[in-house]
Amino acid sequence: MAITYSYNSSNFPSGFAGGTLEDLLLTFQESGVDGEHPGNTGGFYTNGVPSGLSGDTYAYANTASNFAFSAVGNLAYNFSSHSLYGTLQQLTLGGGLNANGTVSSPLITFDFGNTPLTASAAEGRDNAVHDVIWGLMNGSVEGATDSAGTPNDGGLLAVLEAAGLTDDIITTTGSASFSESELLLAA
Repeated sequence: MAITYSYNSSNFPSGFAGGTLEDLLLTFQESGVDGEHPGNTGGFYTNGVPSGLSGDTYAYANTASNFAFSAVGNLAYNFSSHSLYGTLQQLTLGGGLNANGTVSSPLITFDFGNTPLTASAAEGRDNAVHDVIWGLMNGSVEGATDSAGTPNDGGLLAVLEAAGLTDDIITTTGSASFSESELLLAA
């Protein structure tokens, strides 16, 4: 899986003094990513306009902790099985949401390139798309369990670990648009 990412160090959580990508995400999680589901479930957008149970973007914000994320692709929610499915092409974490479902103060954006996360409605809740988004809805980059006993497959961190990115070194100044692994391969 070829995942690239870019980050903005001016939006790093105050407790992050440099380290790995995993360190950054765990610090972000610990700095106030409160799980709100079912209190605030977010919403779907199509072309920047709120839509029903599907759209090209799913966005969530917790205004109390200034946490937000925006998942872009072709996403849908099956109400009868309470599952998220579709294609996850890009994911942005940060603070606050704009009216069109984009993150107003982005921390980091992951682009899944030619190998997006995909899941069909038939897969139900045990799929990577659901695991990543459900985890974030519940304040965790490590996935989250649910009352229906759906397995927690590790959320966003598991996807990034499978792609070999969790040990990438993140600097505390500037920004990056390539993963550390890609830079090493290019050298």
